[in-house]
Amino acid sequence: MIKNSLNFALMSIGIIAISSCGSSKKDQPADTTITKTETTVTVPAKTENAPESVDYLVSPDTAILGKNKEALVKVTEAKSVVLQDADGKATGAELTVKLLVTNKSTLDAKKYFSVSASDARLELDNKTSIPGRKDTGSTEPEAEASTEAVWIFQLPAGTNPSKLNFFLDGTRVSVGLAKK
Repeated sequence: MIKNSLNFALMSIGIIAISSCGSSKKDQPADTTITKTETTVTVPAKTENAPESVDYLVSPDTAILGKNKEALVKVTEAKSVVLQDADGKATGAELTVKLLVTNKSTLDAKKYFSVSASDARLELDNKTSIPGRKDTGSTEPEAEASTEAVWIFQLPAGTNPSKLNFFLDGTRVSVGLAKK
């Protein structure tokens, strides 16, 4: 019996030793060290596939419209993008004109007006005139307030804008456009 008890004790110690060796790796916390490396990659701007754009100088950059001079239109930016077909042939250009329109009437007088791209005319260097796109909308500023507008004109191939004509209440004012 002592021999059986001794064998039983040795086997128990062996099983405990084996199980403790196997569980020692399981009970240890995992290595949670994370190494973070940052790499800054500078990608150069690709200009070879970018559409050609042209900035325009507007002179004078403001126009006062209306019989009572109630509208002040300031051209803040004029820029065109050359349009091309799949073969790289120029098909025209799209001129974008950004405006700031101010209603100079007083709150007491409250004169309302609308300045629309479809009412304006862009004179080209070949002496033809084109209206702005109708979907670019119009601007109707409140009295003693200003609103922004963006007008788009579709230029035929081989033409450049030379003058932008604004019309309001029987008045016509022109601003010149020249490439920068």
